[in-house]
Amino acid sequence: MILTTYDKDLYEKTLKEDAREEGFKEGFKEGFKEGFKKGLDEARALNKYLLKAKRYSDLERVAEDIEYQKKLLKELGIE
Repeated sequence: MILTTYDKDLYEKTLKEDAREEGFKEGFKEGFKEGFKKGLDEARALNKYLLKAKRYSDLERVAEDIEYQKKLLKELGIE
């Protein structure tokens, strides 16, 4: 005969840990989606501005240089 014992405290602790982990994963996933969308929106706005201003050399540079892109986003108040 196999006997098992039920440890209510351990069971509840395990449930809480599982829920916390699931919540963290879900929060991370949603945060990543929001951050990704924000980054795309900023890049799109910068590109539109540079095209409208006919700043083609800047547009080309931001496609290659992330630091320059960040600089322009800040300067133009897009971020």
